[in-house]
Amino acid sequence: ESIRAEALRLGFDAIGFARAHLADEARQRLALFLDQGLHGSMQWMEPRAEQRAKPRALWPEAVSVISLGVNYAPDDDPLATLTRRDRATISVYARNRDYHDVLKKKLKALARWIVQRFEGHDVK
Repeated sequence: ESIRAEALRLGFDAIGFARAHLADEARQRLALFLDQGLHGSMQWMEPRAEQRAKPRALWPEAVSVISLGVNYAPDDDPLATLTRRDRATISVYARNRDYHDVLKKKLKALARWIVQRFEGHDVK
């Protein structure tokens, strides 16, 4: 609960915890997703498919996975411009600061807090 509270304080909107293990069905869905080319131009996903399918292949000491989410939606209706032929519609994630930078800052802050709060534990 303390990790959840800190994540929310840092501005995350959703947080979940799971064992560092992916079910067979999820691994099969990931393989199918990649085989069908549904990852588009994100070619970086392919070489690390084994690590994505088995979190402990990436980090053998891993016990838990913390999943975090941030609502990146604007205050107004992002679809409102679709009815206006004289207006361009810009993807929600491209309207503000780069979400990679926003999330990385929050993730690093949470990681530092976890390492300080729970001595003897590490994060990746």
